[in-house]
Amino acid sequence: MIRARAIAKVAVLLWLAAAAGCIPDDRHVDEEKDPHFLRGRNLVNGQDFKGAVEEFEKALESNPRSAAAHFELGWLYENKINDYAGAIYHYERYLRLQPQSARAQALDVQERVRGCKQQLANSEFPLPNSQNLQREVDRLMAENMVLRQQLEMARSQAAKSSLAAAAVQTAPVQAATPRAAVAVAAAPARHRVHIVKERETISSIAAKYGLRPAAVLEANPHVDPRRLRVGQSLNLP
Repeated sequence: MIRARAIAKVAVLLWLAAAAGCIPDDRHVDEEKDPHFLRGRNLVNGQDFKGAVEEFEKALESNPRSAAAHFELGWLYENKINDYAGAIYHYERYLRLQPQSARAQALDVQERVRGCKQQLANSEFPLPNSQNLQREVDRLMAENMVLRQQLEMARSQAAKSSLAAAAVQTAPVQAATPRAAVAVAAAPARHRVHIVKERETISSIAAKYGLRPAAVLEANPHVDPRRLRVGQSLNLP
């Protein structure tokens, strides 16, 4: 009677130990003996990562609860395929199916999941680069200045065309005073000179003398308005 009770007590203790995970679970060891799992490992060693993914997927078809296959797929998707969403899925499946003896590896997998989520967030919502952003703003401002100067030059040319048309219409009147016309034509063009100071632009210089920027640019055809130098001389009409 006493012996029967002892046997029953040992059986209960063994059952409790198995339920608590104290007895090693050979099921996960058997997972790594699956033919597809073994072929997947060999393909990884041979750098055929897509083929390895296919083999581990077949291992899951044979045993959907294979924690080992889920871990291998998570590692491949994270490090070789760069599919972070797929890596997160398989890592989380591994955490649900992990053996009791793999607690240390579970902590590493949890860290991997956090890293994959960060990579996924960065790919969906990349942070702006402040240097590139400032460079783009500067480029757009320079282009805007050039376009404004070209517009001023176009307006100036249009005004000159209008004056030329008016001169053609008044040609008989000018013919009556040929000496005055010759005197005007013979008079040399006079230009004032401005020395460029720090932070001055074509627009600010023109405004200082009551001129249009296009007129200043016309008087200085070889000057690049985006590269004014301190001490540079500019002709003023």
